[in-house]
Amino acid sequence: MKNKKCSMTETELQAELENLQIQMEEETKVNKETEMWVKKHHDQLQEKVEYWMDKYEKEVDQKSEELSTLKGTKANILLKLQELTLKYQEYDEVVMEDRAQKERAKKAAEKAQLEIKSATKIQAWWKGVMVRRGLGPYAKKKGKKGKGKKGKKGKKGKKGK
Repeated sequence: MKNKKCSMTETELQAELENLQIQMEEETKVNKETEMWVKKHHDQLQEKVEYWMDKYEKEVDQKSEELSTLKGTKANILLKLQELTLKYQEYDEVVMEDRAQKERAKKAAEKAQLEIKSATKIQAWWKGVMVRRGLGPYAKKKGKKGKGKKGKKGKKGKKGK
């Protein structure tokens, strides 16, 4: 019986050994396939990492160049702005001077016109005083009084005829 048990056990062990070997071969095969898939996937991920690193570096370089260009452009624009500001200030000063000069000329012309008007009024007043008082060239001449009246009557008489 012991022999039978041993033999059965041996047969069972042999069968179990074969099952375990088959299972081990299958596990080895699955393990190799899994390793290959993991390695392939790892390689793909590694390639993606390299691609993205390269892309990142290129974009950073490109943006750095753009930034440098923009900074240079900004500096040029600021210089031009300063030049234009100075030019504007110069032109503004010229315009202000011109306006002030025109204002002075306008005031001088108005003053001159006022002086002329005032002088004309004074002259008219003085001439009126001279005529009313009979002074200067407007004085009544004693010798011509009679002749002036006769001439006037004579003229009236001639007109009437």
